[in-house]
Amino acid sequence: MLYGRSIADAAHDSSVTESYKSSCLKGTRTQHIDDITSWTARINQSQQHRLLWMWGPAGVGKSAIAKSCAEKTAAQRRLGASFFFSRTQHVDDPLRFFTTIAHQLTMEIDEYRKALDLKIQHNPTLPSKGIDVQFRELII
Repeated sequence: MLYGRSIADAAHDSSVTESYKSSCLKGTRTQHIDDITSWTARINQSQQHRLLWMWGPAGVGKSAIAKSCAEKTAAQRRLGASFFFSRTQHVDDPLRFFTTIAHQLTMEIDEYRKALDLKIQHNPTLPSKGIDVQFRELII
C-alpha cells in the first residue's frame, strides 16, 4: 500500500535519480562528506543534534553532497531512507514524501515494518491523509 503512494524515483539509488542528481566527484568535498557521515554514525546523540541542516545558494553542491552522503551511509548499511526532489523529473509531490520515506524504512527495519503494517491494517487510509497526519502516524 505504501509503495503505491510513494515515489520510487526519489531514492538516492534510483536510475532516474542517477540521471539528474550526481554525487560529488571522487576526492572532492571529502571533509563535508566525512563530517556528515560520521555525524550519522554517532550513538546517543542528544535530541538537539538529531537534525542536520545544509543550506546555501542554488548550485553550490548541496544535493551532490547529500547524494554522496546517502551513497556512503548506504554502503555502510546505515541509511534508513533518502528523498531527492526534482521538479524537472516530476519528483516533487509533498504528499508522497512521508509515504516514500516510510516505505523505504519498511524495507530496511523489520520492527518498523511490523509496527507500521499493524497501524495501516487498523487504518488503511493513513497513506492518503494530509502531510501532518502522515508525519505523525507513519514516521513519528
